[in-house]
Amino acid sequence: MADNGRVSGLAAFAVKRAVWVLVAWLVLAAALNVFVPQIEEVAAKDSTAVVPEKAPSIIAVEEMGEAFGNGGANSFVVIAMERDGGLEPTDKQYAARLATVLTKDDENVTFVQDVRKNPELLGALTSTDGEARYVLVGITGVTGAPSSIRQVTAVRDVAADLAPDGLDVAVTGPTATITDLATETEHSVVRITVVSIGLIALLLWLIYRSFAVMAVVLGIVGLGLGLARALTALCGELGLFTVSTFSGTFLTAVVLGAGTDYAIFLVSRYQELRREGMPPEEAAATAGARLTGVITGSALTVVLACGCMLLADLGFFSTTGPAIAVSVAINLLVAITLTPALLAMAGRRGWCEPRATKAGGLWPRLAGLVVAHPARMLAVSLVPLLALAALAPLIAVSYDTRDSQPAATESNRGYAMLDRHFPVNEILPDYVLIQADHDLRNPRDLALLERAASAVAQEEGVVLVRSITRPLGEPITDATVARQAGIVGVRLDRASDRIGDGEGGAQQLADGAGELGDGADQLSDGTGQLADGADRAVDGADRLVAGTADLEQGVRRLLAGADQAVTGTGQLATGMRQLARGLSTGADQVQLAVDGLGLAYDALRTKSLTCNVDPACRQAREGIRQIWVAERDELLPGLREAARAADQLADGTVGLQDGLRQLRDGLRQAREGADQLADGQQVFADRLGGLADGADQPADGADQLADGASQLEGGTEEVAASLPELRQGLTRAATYLRQTSAVANDPSIGGFYLPPAALENQRFAAAMRLFLSPDGRTARFAVLGATDAFGHEASARTHEIEGTVEQAFNDTRLADADVSMTGMAATNSDLADYSQSDMRAVAIAALVAVFLVLLVLLRSPIAAAMLMATVVLSYASAIGLSVLVWQVLLDSQLDWTVMAVAFTILVAVGADYNLLLTKRMHEEAPDGSKAGIARATAATGSVITSAGVIFAASMFALMAGSVTTMAHVGFTIGAGLLLDTFVVRSLLVPAVATLLGPRLWWPADREPKDREPKDRVAGTAAT
Repeated sequence: MADNGRVSGLAAFAVKRAVWVLVAWLVLAAALNVFVPQIEEVAAKDSTAVVPEKAPSIIAVEEMGEAFGNGGANSFVVIAMERDGGLEPTDKQYAARLATVLTKDDENVTFVQDVRKNPELLGALTSTDGEARYVLVGITGVTGAPSSIRQVTAVRDVAADLAPDGLDVAVTGPTATITDLATETEHSVVRITVVSIGLIALLLWLIYRSFAVMAVVLGIVGLGLGLARALTALCGELGLFTVSTFSGTFLTAVVLGAGTDYAIFLVSRYQELRREGMPPEEAAATAGARLTGVITGSALTVVLACGCMLLADLGFFSTTGPAIAVSVAINLLVAITLTPALLAMAGRRGWCEPRATKAGGLWPRLAGLVVAHPARMLAVSLVPLLALAALAPLIAVSYDTRDSQPAATESNRGYAMLDRHFPVNEILPDYVLIQADHDLRNPRDLALLERAASAVAQEEGVVLVRSITRPLGEPITDATVARQAGIVGVRLDRASDRIGDGEGGAQQLADGAGELGDGADQLSDGTGQLADGADRAVDGADRLVAGTADLEQGVRRLLAGADQAVTGTGQLATGMRQLARGLSTGADQVQLAVDGLGLAYDALRTKSLTCNVDPACRQAREGIRQIWVAERDELLPGLREAARAADQLADGTVGLQDGLRQLRDGLRQAREGADQLADGQQVFADRLGGLADGADQPADGADQLADGASQLEGGTEEVAASLPELRQGLTRAATYLRQTSAVANDPSIGGFYLPPAALENQRFAAAMRLFLSPDGRTARFAVLGATDAFGHEASARTHEIEGTVEQAFNDTRLADADVSMTGMAATNSDLADYSQSDMRAVAIAALVAVFLVLLVLLRSPIAAAMLMATVVLSYASAIGLSVLVWQVLLDSQLDWTVMAVAFTILVAVGADYNLLLTKRMHEEAPDGSKAGIARATAATGSVITSAGVIFAASMFALMAGSVTTMAHVGFTIGAGLLLDTFVVRSLLVPAVATLLGPRLWWPADREPKDREPKDRVAGTAAT
């Protein structure tokens, strides 16, 4: 490479003005570190979330906050408290004091779940064993943002200060988990830096065995690190890009490795030139001139590759990549200016001089072996690389930030505390958000919500679903159709109970009614018979009186007629006819009387139950019998006989004398009968009072009827009192049945019916505030999974749950509702999607950028493509080795950050090493000669190996931290660098270059084979 142009002038200027260059860099570093806030301070002002705001889970969180209200909180933490043996009164007072104090902290806290304002939540927030409780606190910082770290710390300070003795308190939750991860990462920086510098110093000593070289390199790297941190903080302060807590950690590791590499490249070339006898200042300037292009290209691959992380959506990449790019860029300037200056200054004093090397060392022999058997060495290098690369697809990426930090962090202690007393994932539920275009507070939509909740509850891995229809995790029993039938049954039972209470009265009513019936029957019989007999007796008596009068008149007439007959027979016929008619009429009237008296007598004798025991009634009955018998046996026959005789006289059928004799006899009997009749009438008249006395019998029956009626009245009153309640219960039951029938006819109801009145229930209203928005248009389910909320199964389950809910709403009135998921599992699912898309974007951009840099520097697409293929293979092998070590041997899934970060660094740094080797090949073997390739491989073997080992050591130093995320990244990159150093660069690239020969430099013109490289170094390597 020609030592002309700006590059050569820059190196020469740095050597000539070495002191000024050193002072300028020191002043710049001091000024930046004095006037620019430290990177930690700048990072603390950041509000970048781990997952971008456009992620579905984050959008769902915002929409859920708008619908249900979150007090302006952007994230939440949980204050968990536990006391063995049960919470004491002081512990319960502690929760109240927490709410009071935290509510006043407007700067950090926006919301505190105060059970004093919501007493119904107390039971839900307290464990069933009474030993634990938790309180939800909202903060303004977004989860993962440095501002949230400060706010979580403030909450923790208050919680710890107020905690009573013996109460174990821990602030936990996803936001607290990210805070602990960031805090552990920040605390690990010092340890990582110390370990890294120690390893670098040790390796430098082992490689160069010179304190001066070690001091120069460490001085350059230390100054570069100070400048990198300050410049990154300045960029963050100016808003050029965002700086996070992770920015400082990873830039430290990369700067220590890359800065050391650049310094080693220059030191090694400087010592190589010194071995050739070149003066110190000239050697420093020449080394700078010849390697500035290579180092610049090498740094550009890292800068561009890391800069491509700006394309990422995830805050981890977008804040880490640019910080590394700026840091490497400033270290590039330090390397190509300060390193030659310090080498020149050290050379004047005899420092940093090369040590003697043994000819025919390891690297020349290895290089000769590779070019002698390129195909065999290609196979030897490819077999382990491909074998390891084959394991790469088996990678199981972890998004568990809990597992990335020690178990002793406060958030992990809080999780363990809650897991001991509450259902799994109590504070890490998945939320299903359902947004409709109408009010959901109606039986049909509530039934559809229950239908969806029931379907989710049946998903594999789901332990519990809480919703408006199942606030405690189980369906509201009152809302099932079976329960509605039960309600009807209960209400009918109550009515039955009330009727049962009236059974005694009803029995009295029945008894009284029975007695009333008996008395009424007796009264009916007695009074009926009496009425009939009395009526007939009255009629007969009236007729008897009339007949008796007629009879008396008739007898008188008869006597008069008889007298006249005696005195005058001339009027006999006429008199006889009149007499016959009178006698016949009298006989008829007597017959009526006889019939009436017979009926009365028969009634009193056979149908009256009381007359036989009543003496007065018996006497009256006997008098009636005598009258009846006399009239029947004597009076009535005599009248009939007299009438016939009169007729015979009138007709002349008998002799007058006989007729008169018979007439006289008949009149005589008639007179005797009349006398008896008169006597009987007298007896009858005398006994009518007795008959009236016999009317007491109906009165007694009436008394019994009155008693029965009184009992009937009492029972009736009890029945009457029960009947309104019975009617009301039956009415309510009928209403339930009608409503249930009307709604249950909808097939979508599915056996669930919650009546509108239930929405007004106080207990239901409490659940409504948690699971239904105030406008009723948004509902949410809280789903508790059986597996780790940070794990793959939980993340995968969120998609299944979302699909299940949407399927439950198909062909229903909620078919157009928006269904979304949020929560830790949903966020991790989005994190997985974004990390994969970011990996693709960053990888493609980095490959293109690095390829273009290689193409510009090498001016050969074949060489550039070959190098790109080797670094990609090196990356895949590194991932496979990490899978083997971490997943297979240590049973630890690789963190999600590993793939993207490792790809970016390994591709960029691997390209650096291969670029350095390939550029040297072009110098030594532009014609593709094996000898030139061997010389280039031997010459760069020591320096590239040293650089690779030191860079790997700086990355392995990340494993000294307490965060497994850094351990995974550090191991993967470190292992990849070692594979690239010892296998790819030492075996694979020289073997491929040997097989390709001059074709490697296509389309460049071939140079004459007899041309010796200008800067030929035969078979020696820098040490």
